[in-house]
Amino acid sequence: KAPPAPRPTKAAMANVARLMIVLAKECEQVEDKLVRLDGKERSDACKKMEEILSKIMVRVRKNPDSESVLKKALDLQILKSVLFHHPHLSQAGKKDSRGLWIAVLGAESIREETTLYFQQNPEMLMLLVHGASTKDIHIGEILRASLTSLSTAHYMVLWSPLIWQYFQFVGSEDFELSSDAFKTFRNIMIRKDEKEKKSVTAFLKKNFDLFFKCFSQLLTGETYHVKKYALKLLSEILQKRENFTVMVKYIGIPSNLNLMIDHLCADETREKGIKFEAFHVFKFFVANPNKPAKILSVLRGRQKEILRTLVELQNQSEVDYGRELALLIDRLTQLKAPQRLQY
Repeated sequence: KAPPAPRPTKAAMANVARLMIVLAKECEQVEDKLVRLDGKERSDACKKMEEILSKIMVRVRKNPDSESVLKKALDLQILKSVLFHHPHLSQAGKKDSRGLWIAVLGAESIREETTLYFQQNPEMLMLLVHGASTKDIHIGEILRASLTSLSTAHYMVLWSPLIWQYFQFVGSEDFELSSDAFKTFRNIMIRKDEKEKKSVTAFLKKNFDLFFKCFSQLLTGETYHVKKYALKLLSEILQKRENFTVMVKYIGIPSNLNLMIDHLCADETREKGIKFEAFHVFKFFVANPNKPAKILSVLRGRQKEILRTLVELQNQSEVDYGRELALLIDRLTQLKAPQRLQY
């Protein structure tokens, strides 16, 4: 086995702390003069900040347990400063900026201080969410790490107007921007912590109409990757046990069923990926043992179209739909027209 890494000396840690103080002062000086700086002056100032940040990160990466030093980044407001200047840093500087954020967010012993830092500086989340529109992968990773590590950050985004901006970001025709935004959107809506799961469910119940109206707009657009990823996320949201009442309400609306059938039965070969994701939402409608009359009416009215598509999917070998496909065919085949009243 390799010998354990030597513990950092007090002198080394003190040196990092001094560098953080220098970086904080440098950031402060730039921010004080910001309106008077031209492009070259700002570029030179950012280079100086990057040099100091790079030295700090060399030591932090060597000693990831140096949490007392990381706390200094909170005390000196360095996280907010490097985030503010992040768009103007080089790729190497952005990588170090992300590295410092991730290191602080991952430090368990200062989790309470980090949570308080976010509560006292909510504008950081605004900067991070805004960064989702810039195709900066470093910002996306910082935001997802914040949401994953801190329940406070998740709550602040979910229950604020910031959440609605994500429908714009994920709906972008730019594949790179949309894909990264969908990663963050999924992080917000699909949680592991029980309290956070309940928070998401409460949000969906309170904002059901607006949320799923926005979702339907994603599904009726022309952009392939947006429709595919939106259907996949929708399926994940609906199948969560804690979202059962939300799912029942969603699958009781005929327009939602018609939209899924449209995607499922689309003729275009290019739509194969969308068909697969639509199938995993459509199955909720068919599997419901207590289908409302309006849902039964849609299923009966489009029964032949749906069965033709499902049989075609069953006969192809490119995509495996599992046992659920045969079960859906069986249930739909057994659907009968409503009996007429006898007088």
